[in-house]
Amino acid sequence: MQVLKVMNNSLVLALDEAGTECILMGKGIGYNKAIGHEIQDDEIEKVFILTDNKMLTNFVQLASTLDDTYINLVKKIIDHAATSYQIEVKDYLYLSLSDHISFVVKRLKEGNVGENFNYPDVMLYHKNEYRIGRYAVDLINKELQIQLPDSEATAIGLHFVNAKLESSSHQRDQSITKLMNNFEKIVQRIVGGKINRDTFTYSRFLTHLNYFSERVYEGNLFPDEDKEELYQTLAVKMTKEVAIIRAFEIFISKEYGLDITKQEKIYLLVHLHRIVEEQEREREKSI
Repeated sequence: MQVLKVMNNSLVLALDEAGTECILMGKGIGYNKAIGHEIQDDEIEKVFILTDNKMLTNFVQLASTLDDTYINLVKKIIDHAATSYQIEVKDYLYLSLSDHISFVVKRLKEGNVGENFNYPDVMLYHKNEYRIGRYAVDLINKELQIQLPDSEATAIGLHFVNAKLESSSHQRDQSITKLMNNFEKIVQRIVGGKINRDTFTYSRFLTHLNYFSERVYEGNLFPDEDKEELYQTLAVKMTKEVAIIRAFEIFISKEYGLDITKQEKIYLLVHLHRIVEEQEREREKSI
């Protein structure tokens, strides 16, 4: 392959044997190279084939402005994601994540961290991507001798969520996340007022809601054992929780053609009760 443009020490624009423009990645692959230089196979760690001309132009322009330190860091992070979690990503993540990290590090060194955004949905619904984010933060801190804010773990994790290659598993995750979001909206509407999502109670509820959403999505709800008496005993004192479950029932019946079993309802009642109780306490404090 022949060099068309050197972007940095780790990336070059090249022409392959078929005459197609591509991006080559490799440690030191661009060092001391000139246009027309033949790149050897053992210098190449990854090849990016970008058939979209606009995407190729954007890739080249952005890569030319990036320090290859960030490209090499991102390669380690993506390799870790593939090895430890079998997560494959779109090629553009190499550049978008490098750009993100470069920007965050620059602002940090200038003493201007700016908004410390956290994405709790990544921690709750995309645990592997969050673990990758944690790995990335530790790696960046170690190699660059800096201290990124903890929120960067979710920000980097979100990059992986967005760049994950389409697969049946990914589509399943997206469907379950959408289902959970619908359930959360129902809860917030009926409970009323703004719910504090940062509490342990809410986190525990979302964990249960995640498992419930998976069972709904897979059509594999808990069996309908003889729990009517227990359910009615609990329901008498939990009118708001019952209203939420009834709204769940209507939604699930319409979207999935399923009936919520009594055993599922009892589990929901218990977890919803903690949320409702906590909301009532917060409302009393504000009066």
